[in-house]
Amino acid sequence: MPPNYNTTSAVEPICVSDSFHFSSFYWRESNISLAALDQGDDSTTGVENNGRRSRSETIGSEVDSDSPVLKPFTVANPDRVKLKFYSNVLGDNSSFIHYGKWDGLDTDHPGAYGRASEAMTDYMFKISSGLLPHRAEANDLSYVDLGSGTGASAIHLTQKHSLQISEATCVNLCHEQNIDAKARVSELNLSEKINVVDASFDDTPCPSNHYDLAFSQDAFIHAISKERAYAEAFRITKPGGAFVFCDLVCGNDPDLSVQELAKFAEKNRINDWLNPGQTIKTCTNAGWSDVKFIDLSTDLRISFQLMLKKVTFVLEHGDTGTSSSRLLFMNYRDSICRRITQIERGVFMWGVFHMRKPVVLQVTVKPPVPFHRTNHLIVDANEENGEQANVVVVDILKKMQKETIDALPSTVELIITMSAGLDHIDLDACKAKGVVVKNSGRDEITAHVVQYCLSFIIIGLRDALNQLSLPFPAKGWNLNWNCEGKPLTSATIAIIGLGHIAKALIEEIRKIGPDARIIYNTRTRDCDFESKHNLMYVADVADLASQCDVLVPMCALTKQTEHLINQDVISQLKPDAGLINMSRGKVVDTDALTEALKTKSIKYAILDTTYPEPLPSGHPLWNLDNCFVFPHYATNTMAVREALVSEIEPIIADHYGLGHSDARRKAEEKALRFDLAVAHRLTAKYGMDMLVWNHISARHRTGCLITPGRKMWDKMTPDDLVYSSSNVTANVIHDALYSARPDIKAIIHLHTPAATAVSCLEEGFVPVTQDGAYFYGKVANYDWDGLSDDAAEGPAIACAVKAVEGCNTLLMHNHGFVCFGPSVRHVWVLAYYFEKCCEIQLRVMQSGGKLRRPAKVVMQKAAEDSYLPEFAPGVCEWEALCEDISFD
Repeated sequence: MPPNYNTTSAVEPICVSDSFHFSSFYWRESNISLAALDQGDDSTTGVENNGRRSRSETIGSEVDSDSPVLKPFTVANPDRVKLKFYSNVLGDNSSFIHYGKWDGLDTDHPGAYGRASEAMTDYMFKISSGLLPHRAEANDLSYVDLGSGTGASAIHLTQKHSLQISEATCVNLCHEQNIDAKARVSELNLSEKINVVDASFDDTPCPSNHYDLAFSQDAFIHAISKERAYAEAFRITKPGGAFVFCDLVCGNDPDLSVQELAKFAEKNRINDWLNPGQTIKTCTNAGWSDVKFIDLSTDLRISFQLMLKKVTFVLEHGDTGTSSSRLLFMNYRDSICRRITQIERGVFMWGVFHMRKPVVLQVTVKPPVPFHRTNHLIVDANEENGEQANVVVVDILKKMQKETIDALPSTVELIITMSAGLDHIDLDACKAKGVVVKNSGRDEITAHVVQYCLSFIIIGLRDALNQLSLPFPAKGWNLNWNCEGKPLTSATIAIIGLGHIAKALIEEIRKIGPDARIIYNTRTRDCDFESKHNLMYVADVADLASQCDVLVPMCALTKQTEHLINQDVISQLKPDAGLINMSRGKVVDTDALTEALKTKSIKYAILDTTYPEPLPSGHPLWNLDNCFVFPHYATNTMAVREALVSEIEPIIADHYGLGHSDARRKAEEKALRFDLAVAHRLTAKYGMDMLVWNHISARHRTGCLITPGRKMWDKMTPDDLVYSSSNVTANVIHDALYSARPDIKAIIHLHTPAATAVSCLEEGFVPVTQDGAYFYGKVANYDWDGLSDDAAEGPAIACAVKAVEGCNTLLMHNHGFVCFGPSVRHVWVLAYYFEKCCEIQLRVMQSGGKLRRPAKVVMQKAAEDSYLPEFAPGVCEWEALCEDISFD
């Protein structure tokens, strides 16, 4: 219900003009003086007793010709007066002054207008998120609000999406509004994220190509030049970024005359009064692509109808005071009625425009097959027009050394190489410049290299190449003739490297040689893969060579792997062993290999790559009958060549989110739901649950999947996980932790017996065992403050976690504990070990014996080793744990 507008003194009404929204109107408010409206209770600047100001700042006004006119007062800071007026008339005291989205909202609810405005902001941000799927899980999203007004939208979005938005810039011309916005931002401790700038939205001080999202609500109607405003938004938005704005636009009803529309624009002082189609064309001319319009005029009509309802209520049930005040509300009511009629006649419309900034592509080499663009959001570089590339395409012959990388335009974010290898690109220089490097044709290359290499492994083991042109004996043939070869099933195959291609090769070997012995060496050991495919890890390369029948380097060429297969390694190969080089030629010491083949200290070498490459015609390797040199032929098929080119566009689309496909998102969510459901089942299986209480969550895109509540954990399925728990405590704790630590992806909160008992000890948790090394220096403490059902507790929880840098566990005294980390499997295994460590601590205390604490240096080293890739929580345990869980 709107406030009572009783007037107890003969204060003359104020003329307040809104350039478009409601025509001009007059307002008398006996309870709030002009001074209070303008500057608050401490105002002392030239205010007379009757509310007039001594300095003059006239508000521009549109007055309908058939309306009685009262002489306007000159007032300073009209936007503050206007905001106070709207807030009081609508009765919701909201700082949201934009039109609203009314889906599912009750117009009779107190504060309905403000809630609808907030819903509109959320609606537009949801559109933005759909346009930027590649940024859905980002924690560094940046956006700019052009014509931000009171800053209410920026504040709301930054608070609601605190895990995602790291930077919000409010660009607004009204200095008085900006003062209020800055004060509110400071009050909410958001100054590190929100920057309020005094500037016009068509000439901002913002850097070029900076923001993921340009955003605006009901501001561009005031633009002197729409094209200039849209072009400025284009300049400051990143390639692949989005521009979403709502605004009032000219109607396009064919029954309306050009003269009527022009008169309407002139009367309301509107420049560039464009209809939706003209607005789309203007945005396109400014450089934007994929411009779309969503008509929300129905919601606009509801907004005006609510205003009309509020004012009519005042006229019919309230005391409007003097006749001039009553006339004010009558004029206001009539103006709103005209606006509603104009909406219904199509004189003007309201809705959302959304679009993307295209990505500029530069292909620096001639592709092996013609490259055809099909995505209109990818355009060719045109340096004559000042367009600089965002994506550069190269091939293996294009050397991208540091000097070349450093000379690239600052706009380049992505290099795509049409090759399997990356040794022609200085990856350190790319990293320093912030440039991502990706391979095209990767899957096709992998399949071809694997097939090619596997055939050589089998042929080499069978000594088949040495049988070329060997005549079948005319006499003396018997069953033992020339049968020195070895089958794959009984061979020992040594592989160096465990990258994408090496793993695919191992998988194929296992299909046809399940009993073959596969040993491997790699810089980063993969225990899960090792266990799944029955591999044996050998730490020393020379030792690896001594055990194998065939040695297959599959590693990338780096400074560390150059001449990795040297004389020391080759000398360890058995006389009947062979070498197959499928990596880069320089991985093998050519001179050492040549000597070994000459002396027959190894049986053979099959080389798809050499160093130098090509091998000089007089090189001794050409003349050795046990060396078989191939012309870097593993990927020489048209299928690979076509994939190298056809995958360029999908890589760009994936990197910049241009495909508008949610297939990958659905796959990610499916895998996450599975892991979460497994974690719940495991918690119940090992007696760590507490009926339907406690909770586990995992971040996904802009939210997090979490325990639903009211379901037993041993019955949990992937479909049961929800995006908001029915347990308020769960939401408070998890939101606080995700906000405090943007790096964490999963959280588990439990009240297990031993850990809860330890939480009641004055000293708390004491890591005294090997398993306790996981938690050495990584446990934060939080004093229980009653049930965590108040959002105000969130900052205190966040503060506790931030107090211990790099912590992975929060011991909540007299309550329970929380473990958090990069994945569901990681945090569940951490929680399991934490409970076990607490059990041991309690047993030691129960024994009454003197506690023996490990030396600090020992625990520090153990803590470091516990997080080596091969030992990190969940790496070795999770797959085995999952075997016992079924959702059938």
